[in-house]
Amino acid sequence: MNARYDKWNESVERTPEGVLTFSQAKTYGEGQNAILLVHGFGDGPHVWKNLAPALAEKGYYVSAIRLPGWGEPIEAKRTVQIEAWENSILQEIERLRENHPQVAVMAHSMGGCITTVMAQAGILNADALVLYAPMLEVSSARSPLFKTRTWYKIGSKVLPDNMIIESVFPDHARVNEPRPKTERDPFSPKQIYNLLYAEMDRFEDQPAQSPLPVRLVLPGEDRVVSNERSERWFQNLEAPEKCLVIDEPAGHVLPLDVDVLAESDRLVVWLSKQGITP
Repeated sequence: MNARYDKWNESVERTPEGVLTFSQAKTYGEGQNAILLVHGFGDGPHVWKNLAPALAEKGYYVSAIRLPGWGEPIEAKRTVQIEAWENSILQEIERLRENHPQVAVMAHSMGGCITTVMAQAGILNADALVLYAPMLEVSSARSPLFKTRTWYKIGSKVLPDNMIIESVFPDHARVNEPRPKTERDPFSPKQIYNLLYAEMDRFEDQPAQSPLPVRLVLPGEDRVVSNERSERWFQNLEAPEKCLVIDEPAGHVLPLDVDVLAESDRLVVWLSKQGITP
């Protein structure tokens, strides 16, 4: 696995700081109110490359951040903790609030799990939360023999702590072509998987309640995370306002699979109802 990581690492370009060139944080637009975009597992700000500029054209200031560790060399990932991800989100919201009275957070997959946990804990200092296929439970659709959590429990006991694990599955995209591994961040130390499952456990221990309005967007089919778990959570969710959207043609990589023009129009309508106008 180390050899596979080295070969992949030789095929990608990094900045002098070691960050994948396609995975750098980016901002768009000059709007009065702001939208913060949070990416998912094995990904980066570039997953928003279609939706972010469309929202900027609608009149929002858009910030797509890179969570600590992602896009960086494997050794940097070994030291990351959940608190670093949370702090990077909170710090960016505070930065946005310096010039933008209203801030919405939009998050995909793992980013959706992190921001949901933060919202339900009352520490997500935003004005609305939009979730795209949040990783509240990993799907077992691509798991042979056992459920994914069973495989995780086995792996957590038998795999060495310093092992590098490669995500062998491609993007689950149903509208667009899956991205090659040279456009993703597919190698992670075992410790990252421990963080991921610990965060899902934190979610399970929380009551389904959010002080923020919540818009949940799910694909018609998801082979990465469990649509059913997200739907159960939504039905039980207590929030000032909640909205569920099913994008039937799309797969898990919703930010890339949605119809950008239609989704940006829908977002403007929903966000404006929450007082977050362009």
